Amino acid sequence: MIKTKLFVIFILFIVITACARHYVKQSESSLSFYYNGEKADKVLFYSDINDFTGKKFKKSEGYWVYSINKPADLKEIKFFYKINGKVHIPECEMKISDDFGGKLCVLEF
Repeated sequence: MIKTKLFVIFILFIVITACARHYVKQSESSLSFYYNGEKADKVLFYSDINDFTGKKFKKSEGYWVYSINKPADLKEIKFFYKINGKVHIPECEMKISDDFGGKLCVLEF
């Protein structure tokens, strides 16, 4: 019975993490944004850190990855992606309205 429960928990973990389309890894000096989009041909990162200038993600081991140096005084970052030319707001804990009627993800530190 215990083995069955552990197996079910393991399978659920694999399914949930395999379905994750977006996540962020952070260290003291950098942030890396990961996007798992099978049909994506081009992924761009826009944020208030780079004055919302599109920066290209690079494809690496099945994920699109974009890394930036994290300023020491950074308290939050507002961002969105463009995938194949269309605005994409990834799943995030907090979203706010932008000045153009859209939404932005907010990541707090």
